[in-house]
Amino acid sequence: MDNIKILDQHGRPMMSNAYRGARTGRELGTWNPPLRSADADLLPAINKLMARSNDLSRNYAQISGAIQIQLDNIVGSGLRLSAKPDYKLLNKSADWAAEWSRDTEQKFRNWADNPACYIDASRRLTFGGMIGLGYRHFLTSGEILASSEWINNPNSNISTAIQMIDPARLSNPYEKMDNTHLKKGVYLNNYTAPIGYSIREAMESDAIYGTGSYKWKKVQKQTAWGRAQIIHIFEQERAGQTRGKSGLASVIAKSKMLERFQDASLESAIINSMFSATIKTDFNYSQVAEILGSQSDAFELSDKILAQKADFYSDKLSLDGGARVTHLLPNEELDLKSPQNPGPNFAEFEKSTLKNLAAGLNITYEQLARDYSDTNYSGARAGLMESWKFFTTKRHLIAGRFATEIYLLWLEEAISSGLVDHPYGSSTKTLGKEKWAVGRCQWIGPGKGHIDPLKESRADQLEMQMGTKTLENACAERGQDWEEVMEQQEREELRKLEVTARRNQRIKELGLENDTLESQAA
Repeated sequence: MDNIKILDQHGRPMMSNAYRGARTGRELGTWNPPLRSADADLLPAINKLMARSNDLSRNYAQISGAIQIQLDNIVGSGLRLSAKPDYKLLNKSADWAAEWSRDTEQKFRNWADNPACYIDASRRLTFGGMIGLGYRHFLTSGEILASSEWINNPNSNISTAIQMIDPARLSNPYEKMDNTHLKKGVYLNNYTAPIGYSIREAMESDAIYGTGSYKWKKVQKQTAWGRAQIIHIFEQERAGQTRGKSGLASVIAKSKMLERFQDASLESAIINSMFSATIKTDFNYSQVAEILGSQSDAFELSDKILAQKADFYSDKLSLDGGARVTHLLPNEELDLKSPQNPGPNFAEFEKSTLKNLAAGLNITYEQLARDYSDTNYSGARAGLMESWKFFTTKRHLIAGRFATEIYLLWLEEAISSGLVDHPYGSSTKTLGKEKWAVGRCQWIGPGKGHIDPLKESRADQLEMQMGTKTLENACAERGQDWEEVMEQQEREELRKLEVTARRNQRIKELGLENDTLESQAA
């Protein structure tokens, strides 16, 4: 038996695959996915993925909650600018960088967080709300899409405004087929770099409002001098990928099936909670027909009898509202049906499926299900640390990048208008090639949170003493700016000294020094 071999058409032994995953045996024989490009896989399905992701986010509690968890931990109430100009590259000092950063951060916040929402072309969102909406689009549509507008407003010294765009509006003009240089609304050059965008003026569903559902506008990615006109951010998973994939893509199918299972179980529980009963009777239709000699006469008589019974029981037999059965007709009895509960394995099945969904959403089961009954300190901390890596990565690569694009647009105008000092003096009005050296920044988001604040605070203190962590990093993990913390501590210490001095002066005026000293000694 050991010498048996499978031969090909030439009589030569067939070679087996060196990798088990490539074998075509019984277990994997029907698994033959096509090998296609990133765009060939994604673009035909992108609209369906968007529509289903949006539906889940609207109607399924678990997915809606998962999206909110990511928003709360990645964006929170908004990202806080921490300007970090590359002062060495700019031939400046660290003191200059610190002073310039404080001034710039203050002026940016005045524009970004203004409740009049001058930052938003539609005048609805502040900076924090805009970043949150952008990340929500990223989760459901896989992309953040926005345009930079120039809107003069007498109440604002900045004309730059950001217009948020639903990524579903990014499409080929007049729904033309994709080609080498135009794919799903993105114009590409020979290196597949985006150079322009085709944006539908309104969704197809908005035709009922008389909007331009069948009009498209082509917008260049940037101006001739390099100012961004379109911000398009997505997470590229494969080379040659033109559009973004919904962040819920890997959990859409199981989420919908679990939702249906939960709904069916709930409906079953509701139905089984009701009383079900039948009335048993000795009335025999075949005997009636035999006596009357006619089937039709039997049916007619039976209908009359049933109608009379219905009238009789209409005010006597009712299980709604707790009403009691008074009495039945002769030779009849009430047969109550015992309710059946939903499947006994429902809870375990739901828990197992939620664990899979949590893995696909990169959060812990405890966060997704809001169930901490089976976890301990070590498990909760391990889960928190893994989630925190994911949150900080997405904050940096997606939400922070979107925030940086907005900041650079503002900074360009602020320096050009003289609102912010140019590193090389007021005679220079444009950033030019130094744009990123001047606009380099970081974004402070919501704090990490603590399971045992005392232990973790002591760990931070030890690391700072060892020199492996700075106060800036420790404050950033708590969603705070370290300079503001230090300044506030200084103000509080000065205030304490003032209060103590006034208290001592008052004691002296009242001649209570000796009493005070004696009470302190005691």
